[in-house]
Amino acid sequence: MKDSVVGEMAVNSVRQTNSENDPIGPTSLTRQELHALVWAHPVSHLAKRFGISDQGLAKICDRFEVPRPVQGHWNKLAAGKPVITRALPPAGPGMDETIRIVPVAAGRAVAPATQIALAAARDKASPPRIVDRLARPHPIIAGWIAKRERDIGKREQIYDHRLKRLVHPAPFTPQERRRHRALDALLKALEAEHVAITESDRRDLVATLGRERIEFQLRTKLQQVRRPLTADEQRWRSSGDKDYRLELVETDILIFEVKGWLPGGLQRNWQDGRKGTVEMMAGDILATLVAAFPLMAVEREQREKAEERRRIEAQRRYELEQQRKLEENRFRRLLEHAGRWRDAELARSFVAALRAAIPDPTMVIEDKPASEWLDWAEARATQYDPLASDPLDVFESIADVTNWTYRDR
Repeated sequence: MKDSVVGEMAVNSVRQTNSENDPIGPTSLTRQELHALVWAHPVSHLAKRFGISDQGLAKICDRFEVPRPVQGHWNKLAAGKPVITRALPPAGPGMDETIRIVPVAAGRAVAPATQIALAAARDKASPPRIVDRLARPHPIIAGWIAKRERDIGKREQIYDHRLKRLVHPAPFTPQERRRHRALDALLKALEAEHVAITESDRRDLVATLGRERIEFQLRTKLQQVRRPLTADEQRWRSSGDKDYRLELVETDILIFEVKGWLPGGLQRNWQDGRKGTVEMMAGDILATLVAAFPLMAVEREQREKAEERRRIEAQRRYELEQQRKLEENRFRRLLEHAGRWRDAELARSFVAALRAAIPDPTMVIEDKPASEWLDWAEARATQYDPLASDPLDVFESIADVTNWTYRDR
């Protein structure tokens, strides 16, 4: 009973924060509280609110032996199917019951260059002007409006990727129209700063300036609600099945988020909350995006220069290695000539010893007298000797050696 009360308090404390993207900040909690949280929220959502990565939160759970839902758990729960909740085991020997979670960015100051770029962008860029009614919407938003009208005219269900279900197209809600107005002002303000705006294949917006690009979106926060089963769903309901389904529905909270990395510790998320609405933060959003482009260009140039230095260094190492290999191959050829010279000298000395040792050079061996055999051996030794011809031929032979002359290396 005590664990369930503590867990419910932990869940409520998280629910009271403004958004799933608003980090809770450095916090301490017990194993029981973390267990309750990971079984009340998907790890990916919870990690954002702790200000850490999914993998970071998963590692914390593993380190403190806090079991997590298996893959597919939340889909089954949303479909009303039974799921298994794993109980929290006792803490291992020497394991601390208190867990400290610190956001990755906590305590990290914004770089001075970033502050200067932000100040310059605020002075330069005109604040977005959000109108009460769209008269001449931005072409991208006009395209969304036209598509919705076409979908309504077809009178067919379409798959809503946000809500993850089939829906009947309907006129835009007041919240969607509010989103359009805020985006319209922001897109036009960005284009006034010579930033090109396009749409990605994933329906995200892309701001491009020069070689730099930033993907972003302004979305409505969703939440799960219980929906009573329809009459048709009731007919297929089995004994023990829940009498409701979990569905995603829109809230009245707008969230602006940059998809990916921004340099210098720039802010990447804004949302409706205690600090105001997204419309009130539009000027800060615009300044951040405008400031990000030159900072991204500087960091890209630094990366490219570092990569060029790595390429040059790798090329230098490669050339040194090739030169070393060539020198080794040439010396190998020199040793081959030295070996032939040594063997020729040895052969001539041996032939001379044979002449002195054979008492009768006229003795026939295989139809040849011994004297002819001795002459043949001495001639072969002379032919084998690299110094028997022009000695410079030795160096010409060495000069012909390449890195690929010897294939056994």
